[in-house]
Amino acid sequence: MLWWRAETEARRVAPDESEWFLRVLCAGFGLDMSTARRYFYDDPYFEVNQRWGLWLSERGGQTLVSILTAVPLTMWIGTRRVPFYGIAGVATLPDYRRRGFASELLRQVLRSLYREGASLAILQAFNHEFYRKLGWETVGGIAHVRLSPKQLPRFDGESLRKASTADYEAVKRLHTQCKPPRTGSLVRDERRWEYLFWNLPNLWVYEQGGQITGYLFYDFLDSGWTLRVREMVWSNERARRAILGWLSANEESVQQVEFQLPVAEVASLGLLGWSAPPTEPSQPFYTIQVLPNFMARPVHAPTLLRALLEGMPVPEGFQPFNLRVRDRILKGNDEMTGIGADEGLLKVGAALPDAPVLSLTPTSLAMLALGTMSVAELRARHILNAPESLADTLEMLFPERKPCLAPIDFF
Repeated sequence: MLWWRAETEARRVAPDESEWFLRVLCAGFGLDMSTARRYFYDDPYFEVNQRWGLWLSERGGQTLVSILTAVPLTMWIGTRRVPFYGIAGVATLPDYRRRGFASELLRQVLRSLYREGASLAILQAFNHEFYRKLGWETVGGIAHVRLSPKQLPRFDGESLRKASTADYEAVKRLHTQCKPPRTGSLVRDERRWEYLFWNLPNLWVYEQGGQITGYLFYDFLDSGWTLRVREMVWSNERARRAILGWLSANEESVQQVEFQLPVAEVASLGLLGWSAPPTEPSQPFYTIQVLPNFMARPVHAPTLLRALLEGMPVPEGFQPFNLRVRDRILKGNDEMTGIGADEGLLKVGAALPDAPVLSLTPTSLAMLALGTMSVAELRARHILNAPESLADTLEMLFPERKPCLAPIDFF
């Protein structure tokens, strides 16, 4: 692979190079330029996104062959708001694929984000093994349930209406009221709400007594034959039934309704899945598939640890320790970071003399930080090689959280 590395340049895309970036994006994903252009330039994140490209020197000039976008976002991890970069739109021109260009671009972007002090890089992967080789790890799972409209419970007499801009503030208030922060969900700042209202025009609301008590964001998959619920929120049972009843009435326009959500939330939908009493005990009401969800990679390990731990009350029995990351790409993470205590609060800083050392890989730190499994489970599966003296401390600092990036938060 060394033959081409000296002839490539990875850097941020300049504003006057945006059209070249868009061309590679459309070629890489098979998009129509005229349709994609509006979404590309009107994106509420356009001004803050980092657009990156890898140029190849050939035939006396440079060709933009591989691109990606780094989107600045904030995610809930436990009760903490953790800023991160979402990596999206990784694409390479078809004639230049399988030559390592995307991998090289990702490595260079990671190094730049490290210098910036970014905590995490998160993505929704097309190939988990490809990204795992670069230090990302699958940290969450998501439940998929697909039902025909006829399988949904029918609740007649209640209707939804399409939302207008006048409803937006009420929708935001209802979300705050009914959707407490969950690990893996994005913090809904004003830009994020603007993006949702712009990107997801299919928003319907349920109103009772002049108050919006339920709403539904959705889009379509499979050439329009599958309606995917992006987010469904209700404040009472009447609103839940109204939304499900509205979905069940779509049998003439869609073949399936898909729900993607954390496993623990499947039961809250109240889907019994029958339109008539069951006849066979071996026939399931419905089938749940739990699929790999998003991948995470620590970028600047001290920044990540500060975001998760700094200023927390010191738990009983806390054992100060040092942490280092064996990182082939971001060598600076190999330096030890101390996790200690000061006046009853956790402090993340310089290495602590004589404290035990936790040495781990970027993939292990990703699972530990997001709470993919309990520390005991990570150790039992030989994913985390932690000294016995640190087991209880790690359990208290990094509890199991079962993270999930739901469709409303896809980027």
